Amino acid sequence: MKKIFALLVVAVLFVACGDESSSSAPDPIGEISSSSNEEPGSSSSVAEKNSSSSVSGKNSSSSVVESSSSEFVLKYCDEGSLDTLYQENRAVYAHCEDGFWETDSIVYKPKEKVYPNMDSLFASDYEPVYSEFEDPRDHQVYKTVILSESYGSADKIEVFAQNLNYGVMIDSSKRMLDDTKVEKHCELNDEWFCDNGWGGQYTWSEAMALPAKYDTLFWKESLEGDKQIHQGICPDGWHIMNGYEWRTYTSSAGLDLASKSNWKLKKIGANSSGMSVLFKMKAYDVSVMQAYFLLPKESSKIGTFAVTITEQSVWLGDDDHIGKHIPYSIRCVKDY
Repeated sequence: MKKIFALLVVAVLFVACGDESSSSAPDPIGEISSSSNEEPGSSSSVAEKNSSSSVSGKNSSSSVVESSSSEFVLKYCDEGSLDTLYQENRAVYAHCEDGFWETDSIVYKPKEKVYPNMDSLFASDYEPVYSEFEDPRDHQVYKTVILSESYGSADKIEVFAQNLNYGVMIDSSKRMLDDTKVEKHCELNDEWFCDNGWGGQYTWSEAMALPAKYDTLFWKESLEGDKQIHQGICPDGWHIMNGYEWRTYTSSAGLDLASKSNWKLKKIGANSSGMSVLFKMKAYDVSVMQAYFLLPKESSKIGTFAVTITEQSVWLGDDDHIGKHIPYSIRCVKDY
């Protein structure tokens, strides 16, 4: 039946074109309606509805048959020919069989990376006091903020207002096992995020500047508890923010710690502390609305305690622990 239909098409072309000359080159596939519901890998004849005008082939004679009633565009081709149609968001690869184009595969272009706007990373309705610190190791400059134990208290600490971003990025599919250098993962496996506020993500041993074996072994010094002062991979004169500091100097309301950049419509009241916490990303335009920070305290040979921040709350303590091998962020606090 298919071959008979092909012959009918050829007959129509012959009548329509008269004695016009033609070359032996195969015709292109032609336009394919963007409303097509074909999925990648589907195989069907490239003869589809098309609301556009007639499509000319490579030959000097027209190889398009148009029907005013059905609007089908039928393309005749030379047996065994190959061709590709490029559209705005896909490429269609096809071969000629029995006079018609048959789809071999459809390859869709990957979604374009649209990075979030970071203009409001440090924005706040409460004017926190920011300073700057340059890490002498790689000359990256970090915003820092002063946190008080309570309003007007003389007891204060100075904290990084963004995540530490020190080390060499490695692919997220690889584990951090090279003890000769500091390795980091970046959000969505894209270094842009490391360099724009999210900073690096580290396994527990990497963050603590310990050999990788301590992701599966106890490091006895961490038994000192929530007040453990440990430099880890923070610059000289700074240490990894511990549980006591998180609990004493930050709010229990996650919104107070979260950057306005987490919301496309900037959230009123966000970032009142100046901590400018960014939530993890599920995609370039989708956040999981949670952030995680490592603490210098183990829960087991393979586990560590961590801080979890959402819009509503800040969780930390003995009931919140994760595997040491999972890479999370860290904040640095100036020694006191």
